[in-house]
Amino acid sequence: MSDLSKENHSDSNKKLARHYDNALARIEKRLAEAEHNSLETLEKEIRDAVEFEQDLERLTKDEVALLTTWLNRDLQDLGHFVSSTGRGLGEWLNIDLSTLELSLARALQSVADKTRIDQLELAQKLESDPGTYIEGELATAGTFSCTECDKIVVVTHTRPIERCHRCDNHIFHRVSQFHGHQD
Repeated sequence: MSDLSKENHSDSNKKLARHYDNALARIEKRLAEAEHNSLETLEKEIRDAVEFEQDLERLTKDEVALLTTWLNRDLQDLGHFVSSTGRGLGEWLNIDLSTLELSLARALQSVADKTRIDQLELAQKLESDPGTYIEGELATAGTFSCTECDKIVVVTHTRPIERCHRCDNHIFHRVSQFHGHQD
């Protein structure tokens, strides 16, 4: 990959991370205002938030699809974790919440509110394993484990997943407290 190509890829990742965080904040606000929350409501709010971001800045169809998929994956996984374990955001992220940017922590905590999670019925899964993160996909803050060598990688802000620096593998799983490594 040429230096120019790497720079363009980096700029694209930064743009997508900014839109991911903006969409997450919009979803949090809209869910707080909603009278009735369900899985359908969450999916609609994700679509609306991504469309809003698309209207702000021209996003390609691929970028829209990626943002939608990544938001669905993370919010559904968070909801499933909270409802099945009774644990909170800190345990799902498996990092100290003080290392998160305050706005990201607030948005995730709001979406993860236990009463709201119970109402959302987040049982539906993405077509692929929602706990799988592949190089280049955006992931919100948390702890991830390489599927090959079990190297732990801590992510403190929304950014693309990078190849494993130990074994060069490109697939990771989120590691949450009380769930440990996923097999």
